[in-house]
Amino acid sequence: MAYSTSTAPGKVAQKNGSNGRTIWSYVSADAIAVVGVADYFSNGDALGMQVGDIIIVTDSDTGASTIQTVSAVTSGGAASISGGAFEVTATAGGTVPAGISEVQLNHATVIAAATIADASLHAGLFVVVNTSASGTAAHTLTLTSGTFDGTNTIATLNAPAEQLVVLFDNAGNGRIVSNTGAVALS
Repeated sequence: MAYSTSTAPGKVAQKNGSNGRTIWSYVSADAIAVVGVADYFSNGDALGMQVGDIIIVTDSDTGASTIQTVSAVTSGGAASISGGAFEVTATAGGTVPAGISEVQLNHATVIAAATIADASLHAGLFVVVNTSASGTAAHTLTLTSGTFDGTNTIATLNAPAEQLVVLFDNAGNGRIVSNTGAVALS
């Protein structure tokens, strides 16, 4: 399903004065990861969205909700959001959408090709976690641009609940905040 301006986000709370942010609510059958695609809200500027506004996104099919932030608004055009989680459930992996702050690797067999095209598009605290119920499959997340720690571009998680928390700067340079379990870096 694609975004439709007839089902645009609604304001929950209006910014008052020069300080503060507007809070929006958006409900759609689109998965939360789809809503996180760049320029998803094609009429974001016309709606009055501003960078830093808060948006509560709800998947009407699953009931899953997440709180995200408006990360970009093009003058006269679209708005993008960032934050939230992206779950990888297929062995083929896939590319993590820009702005996602948590990647959940959840599959009984190896997820070998989950990638992030540019770590700078995930600036701030970033989490990758193995949410599989059991097993020792070696799930990997690869950075095409940027590093987890100044050197390494691949994180391998091979046990349930292993987790890597990284602080990415605006250039995609990461600093490891926490390595829970034994997440291997290469």
